[in-house]
Amino acid sequence: MTLTIEFLPDRLNREPVVFRGMTTSELFIALSGGFAAGLISGIFPAAVVGIWALIPTGALAGAVLAILVGGKWLARVKRGRPDTWLYRAMGAWFSRHGYGDARLVQKSAVWVIRRSAR
Repeated sequence: MTLTIEFLPDRLNREPVVFRGMTTSELFIALSGGFAAGLISGIFPAAVVGIWALIPTGALAGAVLAILVGGKWLARVKRGRPDTWLYRAMGAWFSRHGYGDARLVQKSAVWVIRRSAR
């Protein structure tokens, strides 16, 4: 007796949405980017005022802002695109700016499938 699976869900291996339309890895990307931006932007006011506690405060505020605002923005940008779109777009951006894989093909062209007359 052979058992055949008639229905195989295509979303079985998809990463689940955790918060504001972001998966765990996207949430980590937004968190780390916001944390780094807040950390860097907190250095100048801390140096001017002399209150060094503004550096970690800016980092935490940047992380919270990136998650709250970035989640809504990312959900809108990702709508209708494949699951791996964000990672491929980030890889392409890094490759264009000299940080990623230089072998990544990024040429855009129109494909023609009909015969041409000589």
